[in-house]
Amino acid sequence: MKWLEAAHHKWQRRILGVTWRDKIRNEEIRRRTGMETMEVILRKIRLQWLGRVHRMDNRQIPHQALTWFPKDGRRGPGRPRKSWSDTVIEDLQNIEITWTDSGETADDGALWKSCITQCVPRRRERTKVR
Repeated sequence: MKWLEAAHHKWQRRILGVTWRDKIRNEEIRRRTGMETMEVILRKIRLQWLGRVHRMDNRQIPHQALTWFPKDGRRGPGRPRKSWSDTVIEDLQNIEITWTDSGETADDGALWKSCITQCVPRRRERTKVR
């Protein structure tokens, strides 16, 4: 996530024509561009995709993959990697929705969209870039 944030800030600085020598903090750069952090942007996109998959027909592959579990319930040796669903469960905890409630909430697209906006801080008024 740090690498993505660094690249995102680099691109924003390039857009504004600001170099690191100008000693302007990243918060100020984000304020000038009116953009959120990369972490918030990715969280919002993940939750949008979750809502879309929940609303899909049961015969579609993404919906099946969301609810699929191995037949024997076994995994290979070692620590299991963090899955996409584990990451989304953490995102849902930030907006205080459980995994089971997310399916019911996502059925109503307008309600789901309002829930997603909770994970994104409200935008400040954009200032003109000079």
